[in-house]
Amino acid sequence: MRILKLFSWSVVLLLIFSCAGCITDNEYSGDRIPDEATQIEGISDESPSGDENPELDSQAYNATLKKTAILYLDNGYSIKILDINRKEEYTRISFRKNDYEYSTKTLFVGQTYDVKDQNDQNVVYSIYVDRIFDNSFMVELTYVLRREILLETTPLEDDLEIKVVARVYEDSITRSYGWEYDNREFWIEYEYYKDAYESYSQRSRNRDYQQFVNDPYDDELISTITTQLEDLAHEAGYGIDDIPYIATAFVQSLPYVSDSVSSGYDEYPRFPFETLFDGGGDCEDSSILLASLLYDMGYGVSLILLPDHMAVGVKGDENMPGSYYEYEGTRYYYLETTNSGWNVGVIPDEYKGTDGIVIPIYGGYPELHIEFTGSGLKDYYYTYVDLDINVENVGSASAENVMIYAYLETGDDGMVWDDFESGVIPSLDTEESVTYTVSNLKVPVGERYRAGILAWGSNAYSESVYSDWFTA
Repeated sequence: MRILKLFSWSVVLLLIFSCAGCITDNEYSGDRIPDEATQIEGISDESPSGDENPELDSQAYNATLKKTAILYLDNGYSIKILDINRKEEYTRISFRKNDYEYSTKTLFVGQTYDVKDQNDQNVVYSIYVDRIFDNSFMVELTYVLRREILLETTPLEDDLEIKVVARVYEDSITRSYGWEYDNREFWIEYEYYKDAYESYSQRSRNRDYQQFVNDPYDDELISTITTQLEDLAHEAGYGIDDIPYIATAFVQSLPYVSDSVSSGYDEYPRFPFETLFDGGGDCEDSSILLASLLYDMGYGVSLILLPDHMAVGVKGDENMPGSYYEYEGTRYYYLETTNSGWNVGVIPDEYKGTDGIVIPIYGGYPELHIEFTGSGLKDYYYTYVDLDINVENVGSASAENVMIYAYLETGDDGMVWDDFESGVIPSLDTEESVTYTVSNLKVPVGERYRAGILAWGSNAYSESVYSDWFTA
């Protein structure tokens, strides 16, 4: 049986696959991810603190979350899933207030935990770990909000030294950003919706850096920010030539937030929406954001990738002073984004003389990403392999005339035991995916094989992934 399913943008965000290219032999798992999360009527009233809590049965809410997902609760509180261990049946959770982590905890399936506020005084909510899905990186939680969660307020302060302040509402966060340029104070403000941020957290990070800069879902936000910057410049009496420098000063003023603090990963590039929502980021996040703003303004820009660092490259001619990297005859002058005061062409001492990779920013293009899982059953003659294949367009433009080819490769180059080829998929929009279930690909018992998946389009480069080698 071969089944084809097409999924829209809204549904793609709910599809979670296990590690790419993984096959397990000799068993099938019957546990499947439900189409919708099941409502839990009640949870155990036993907690590590030993307190009796009769509210648990009547006010329990249910949520199913993937690794890196954020669940917003109330009054600025949220949780982030840092890790899920299916084998040991535990999940590690970050407890956050106004998007900043103040505690972490490892919870096992069946355990209830009372979460206190950031001052360690009041229990503001409780969490119960229902289960971890066998075929996914997803955990099901039940949580109860206590009245104490509303004790605190989030004041808006006017001190420019704070740089980034937030007003937290039930469904959104309004951030105000303050910075200085030419001894003048500037402020801009934007409202970010929490459900949009949660949708971003579900998106794959396995894509070219250019795709973060040209992300079509950030277009409205980036244009709004650049319009605000242009208006501020004109109101202050600055000309058009000052606007990119005002934008640069804005990004350089954002606080440095490491990936491991905000996402649980050492390398976790953010989309511009996420960096602005979080109120800061690391070098790659601020570089992606600034490149997006300058590109939207019509300037020639690139990303410059250095060992353990990233910066922006600004296109300039030979009369422009300063340090630059060259790509195909074009000079991109170095621009540091992680601290205030850096001018175009000035490179920090620790990176002088360092080779870098220039990534020019052009128009959007499609990029196919493949993930698959597999399992095998054998009889006296054959091993029968089933593959669940997901191909997603993580690019910034539609992929046209997409084809998918799955096969079981022999130990000899260019030979296959069995294969499957899809029909032509006319178009895959950005963040749209196609899922195939391919059943009963055959390998003779005792023979060596591995699974391979290829995907390509008329305007998209070929992408390929492979499993490990197995003996049927």
